[in-house]
Amino acid sequence: MARKKPKPKPPKYSWVLSPNGVTCYASPGGGQNLVPLWEASSLTAFHDETLATATKEINAIVDRVLKAKPSEDVEPAFIGFQDRLFLVWSRYDVVGPDDDDDVIAEALGLSIDTTDEQGDSAG
Repeated sequence: MARKKPKPKPPKYSWVLSPNGVTCYASPGGGQNLVPLWEASSLTAFHDETLATATKEINAIVDRVLKAKPSEDVEPAFIGFQDRLFLVWSRYDVVGPDDDDDVIAEALGLSIDTTDEQGDSAG
């Protein structure tokens, strides 16, 4: 039986704090974790009933938090500092060097030449 092809991993994000709040941006280093928490499909020695129940309770709190967002342009996210997580309202409205080239070019207002060095159309 063939194994299912795994889903692509979500992009990693890091964060920066400015006077306007926390902004998360694409970064291979990570440092920001998404909500909600993963919920296990079965209990194990490393994720028993106690932890499974706690996870469900935390996700229920996250659901309540989502309904109380202070504005539509923020999302709750866990950011890392000194190996601990901190729950913040985060924006995702910046573009940086680790974003896809087409996203960067559009944000900078660039016209990307799609021809190769010999002048032949790429694609």
